[in-house]
Amino acid sequence: MKKRAFLTLSLLLVAMLVFSACSKDGGNKENVEKPNNSGTEQSAAPEEETIKIKAYMSSFGSDPKNTELYKLWKEKMEAHIGKKLDIEWIYVNSDDYSEKIKLTLASGDTPDIMSGVKDAEVMFQFGNQGSLLDIAPYLDEYAPNYKKFLESTKFSDKSMYTPEGKMFFFGDGFNNDTGLAGSAYPALYRFDVFEKNNIKIPENWDEFYDAAKKLKEIYPDSYPVTAQEWPKFWDATSLSNHTNSDIYWNGEKYVYGPTEDSYKEGLMFIRKLFDEKLLDPEFLSQSQDQLQAKVTTGKSFMIPLAWAGWWEKYSVPDQGIEWGAAVNPKNAKYGDQWVLGPALLGQTIYPNYGVMISKKTKYPELIVKMLDYQYSPEMIDLMHWGVEGKTYQVVDGKKEFINKNGDWQETKDFAGDGVTRQGFVYAPQNYSTDYIKYKNVKFFANGNIEEMRPQEGMGKFANPDTAIAPYEQSPVIRLSKEEEANKAQIMTAVKTYLDENIFKFLLGERDFSEWDAFKKELSDIGDYQSIVDMMNAQVSK
Repeated sequence: MKKRAFLTLSLLLVAMLVFSACSKDGGNKENVEKPNNSGTEQSAAPEEETIKIKAYMSSFGSDPKNTELYKLWKEKMEAHIGKKLDIEWIYVNSDDYSEKIKLTLASGDTPDIMSGVKDAEVMFQFGNQGSLLDIAPYLDEYAPNYKKFLESTKFSDKSMYTPEGKMFFFGDGFNNDTGLAGSAYPALYRFDVFEKNNIKIPENWDEFYDAAKKLKEIYPDSYPVTAQEWPKFWDATSLSNHTNSDIYWNGEKYVYGPTEDSYKEGLMFIRKLFDEKLLDPEFLSQSQDQLQAKVTTGKSFMIPLAWAGWWEKYSVPDQGIEWGAAVNPKNAKYGDQWVLGPALLGQTIYPNYGVMISKKTKYPELIVKMLDYQYSPEMIDLMHWGVEGKTYQVVDGKKEFINKNGDWQETKDFAGDGVTRQGFVYAPQNYSTDYIKYKNVKFFANGNIEEMRPQEGMGKFANPDTAIAPYEQSPVIRLSKEEEANKAQIMTAVKTYLDENIFKFLLGERDFSEWDAFKKELSDIGDYQSIVDMMNAQVSK
C-alpha cells in the first residue's frame, strides 16, 4: 500500500509541473523557442564580466572623471580587455604624494595600480621587498607597445631593470614623431633694436660679444646682456662648450664638469662681459619681475638662454618693443651646441617616473595589458589630440588643433583643464601636441628670420644627431642606500663651495689665475672623484 501511495503521489506532482509549464506559455505551441537563422538556439548573451580595481594616483588639482576624454578612454580600455571596469580612483595632491605612497607601500595594503614617484630607488626598494609586481615576465605576451619604447631607449637595460632582471614599474613614456630635437629654450633678443641699428643677431659667441659692444656704444646707460634666474648664464656656455655644472655622462664615462677647461672658458667669457659693463651686474640675483622691468624699458637687449614663452611677456607692441628668438650662441671650437631640455627622438622612457602594480593584485596579466595599451598609437592620439572634427583637424596631411577663439576652448571642453595627465598616471607624453600650443615668434637662424614656434626653430636649425647632449640619455646608476648617502654628503658640500666661488670668479672677487688652487680646494671640501669613480664602476658591471 505504501509503495502504491508513493507512486500515485509522484504521478500527481509530475502532472502538476507539466500543467504549470503549459500555463506559462498559454499552451500555445507558437511560443516554443525557435531556432535562429544560424541554425543554433537563441539564448541570452552572458553578462559582460566587471573587474573592480583601485587606482592610487598623483593629482595636480583636477579630477578628470567627468570629462569626455576620460569616458572615451575608459570605453576604449574596456573594449581592449573585453571586460567592464569599475575603477575606484584615489587622488592624492602631488605635493603630498611622495610621502603618502611610501606609507601605503610600507603598509602592505596596496591598491592595484599606483602612480610612481620621482625617486626610482623607492620603487626598486619596495619592489625588492615584495610590494610590487615584477612586470618583466609579462612583457612579451601582454606589453608589445611598451616593449617598443624600451627597445628604442638607450640604456633601458640598466635603468629599468634590477641586476636580477626584474622590472617594477612602467616608465614614463615620451613620444616624438616630429623628427625634431626641439627645445623650449632659445636665445632671446630685442629684434626691433637690432634691426634699427643694423646689428646682426648673433649665431656664435664672437658675434654675441660684438653685438653687445655696439649696443653699449649706442645705449651707454644700458647693460646690453642680462640673464634669468634660471636657466643661468653659465648653463648657456656649458651647452656650447659641451660640459656641465655637475657630474655628467660625456658619452663614454662619467666626469665632473666644473674641473674641465671648457667649463672654465665659459665662465671667463661671462667675466669678460661683466668687466666691460656689457652684462647687468644684478644678473645673479635679480628676480623675474626685476628682469622683465629692465627688458621692457630699454635697459637690456640680449638673453643667451631663456624659456621661449618669455618673448611674448617682454614685447610691448604698442611701444614698438619686439623680442624674438634665435638659436643659442655657438662655440665653433666644440662643434654644434647642445640644447637645453631637448625633445628626444622617437619613443623613449624616462626612468624616474611611471606606474606601479601591486604584487597582491588579482589581475596581473589584465593590468599589464591595460597599462601597455596607453603606449599604443591609438591611445596616445586619443589622449593628446582628442577626436578629429571636435578637437583637431587634418590640414595638408598634418594634425592641427581646432582653436576658433584662440583660447583652446575646444580642447578644454573635451579634456578639462589638462593639468593632470589622464588615464593611469603617468600616461605617455606627446611632443607634437605640446609645442603646437606655443605662438609663432620671429625666429632667427642661418642669416634669416622666419615666423615659427620656438621649438620648431630650435629643432629645424639643430642637427638631431648632435643637439642632444650625451647626459640626456645616460646610463642610470642604481646606488645602494649607503652609497647614495655618501654621494649626497660629499656632493652637497662640493656644490655649495662651487656655487659660492663661481659667483666670486664672475664678479671679480677671485682672479682666474687662482683656478687651479680653487680646484684643489674643491677636492679638499669633498672627494668628488671617488663618486665619479664609483659611478663609472657601476656602469661597467
